[in-house]
Amino acid sequence: MQAPNTIMKELGYLGLIPFVVTALLAVADIPLFNLSGQQMFIAYSAVILSFLSGILWGNAIDHISHTLSRNALILSNLFVLLAWAAILQGHKHDLIAIALLALGYVAVWFAEKLIRQTEGEVNPKGYQTLRGRLTAGVIALHGLVMLS
Repeated sequence: MQAPNTIMKELGYLGLIPFVVTALLAVADIPLFNLSGQQMFIAYSAVILSFLSGILWGNAIDHISHTLSRNALILSNLFVLLAWAAILQGHKHDLIAIALLALGYVAVWFAEKLIRQTEGEVNPKGYQTLRGRLTAGVIALHGLVMLS
């Protein structure tokens, strides 16, 4: 049986596959299921940004007595609203939607990092490195789709 740390890393990197596939569809201007690559990229990106916002929510609940907890709760909801706004803009304003999502990824990464540092969280080992790599990859793919 695999350790949760291993599963976390594998799922994290596997989560990049839909980003890569939809970015390639966007760059090549190939529709799939009657959707453009940009539309699919935006939808998946919004879902993952919302998922990451849930991590902030969970972290806030785990550290409810800390002053940053309130901010994390508020930020988690703001990031979900940002993802929703991107979906609503995506059908007419792809560039704006993708830029909003990219900004959301940077913001959620920074917020999570700040909270973990403030709380002295070091476990699971390698998590922050993993999050940094995944976020960098996701931001690069957003840039690629913005340029297409």
